[in-house]
Amino acid sequence: MKYFLSRFFQGIVTLFGVTLITFILPSTFGQGAYSLAVQVNGPRSTRVENLEWIHKVGLDQPVMVQYWHWLIAALHGDFGYAYGSSHLGHLVTVSTVLSGATWRSIWLTLIPTIISLIVAIPIGLTQATRRNRPYDHIMTTIVYVLYSTPAVLVCIILQFYLAVELHIGTPTIDSLAQQVSPSAFPGWMIAHADQFLLPFLAIIALSIGGLSRFMRSSALDTLVQDHVRTARAKGASSRRVLFRHVLRPSIIPLITILGLSVPGIIGGALIVENVFNYPGMGVLAVQSVTINDIRVVMAITVFTAVLTVLGNLLADVMVAVADPRVRLGGGR
Repeated sequence: MKYFLSRFFQGIVTLFGVTLITFILPSTFGQGAYSLAVQVNGPRSTRVENLEWIHKVGLDQPVMVQYWHWLIAALHGDFGYAYGSSHLGHLVTVSTVLSGATWRSIWLTLIPTIISLIVAIPIGLTQATRRNRPYDHIMTTIVYVLYSTPAVLVCIILQFYLAVELHIGTPTIDSLAQQVSPSAFPGWMIAHADQFLLPFLAIIALSIGGLSRFMRSSALDTLVQDHVRTARAKGASSRRVLFRHVLRPSIIPLITILGLSVPGIIGGALIVENVFNYPGMGVLAVQSVTINDIRVVMAITVFTAVLTVLGNLLADVMVAVADPRVRLGGGR
C-alpha cells in the first residue's frame, strides 16, 4: 500500500503540472480572446457582442483565475465548449465531442495491442532460446524492419497491396462509423470487420516489433540467472525451465514498457486513424488543431497525460504483483 500510494501521489503532482502548463501556454501564445469571440459569434458580429461574450465566458479575468475555474470544472468532467462547433449554429461541449472519439480510439488500440502481446511474447522467448541460430537472425531482421518502418508507410503498403491489389479489407472506413454510439460501436465493428482489418494489422505491425525485441532481451538476461541454472542442474525439462523459471521474470520489464507506451500507442494510432479515416481521437486532434479549437486540444492533451499516469501506475502495481522483490523491498 505504501508503494502504491507513493506512486499515486507522484501521478497527482504530475497531472497538476501538466494541466497548468496545458492551460497557460495557449493562453499566453495562442488565440486571443477577441479573435476567439469572432470565431464563435461570426465575422459579422459587432465589437459590443464580442466583448459581452468574452465577459460571459470569463476570458477577461486573470489567467490563474481562469485556470482555477477550468480545473475545478475539469475535475467534474466539464472541459467547456468546443468553440470550433460554432459552425453548427450552437456550441457543443468538449465532453460530447470527445466521448465518441475516445471510445473509438480505445477499441482501435486495445484489441491489436492484446494480439501483439500474444504474438510478441512467444517470438521473443523463442529467439532467446535459439540465440544466434538461423531462426533468431531471420526474426531479428523481420522485427527490425517492422520496428523501423514509419507508420505512414506501413498504412500505405497495407492499403495498396491488401485492399487494392488483393481486395482484402477496405482502404478507408465508412464515414457512418462516426454516427454510431459508443455502446453500439463494438457490434458495428464486428458487423463491418472488413473495414477494421487494415487498421488493426497496421497497429499490430507497429507494436509487435518493439515488444518482441524487449521480450527477447529480457529473456536473454533471465536465462543466465542463477535460479535458471539451478533448475537445469536439478534436471528440470527445457519446457519447465522456460515457462516456470524464465517466462514470469522476463515479462516484468515488458509490463513496465507496455505501461509507459500506452500514450505512444494512442499517438501511433493518430497516424493510422488519419490514413484510414478512422473517426477517433487522432482525426479529432488534427481537425481541432486545424480549426484552432483550443479547448478540445487541451482536453486531448490532459486525457493523454491521464493515460500516461495511469499506465505508469498500472505498470508499477503489476510489477509489484509479479516481482516479490518489489513488495519485500518496500518499492526499492
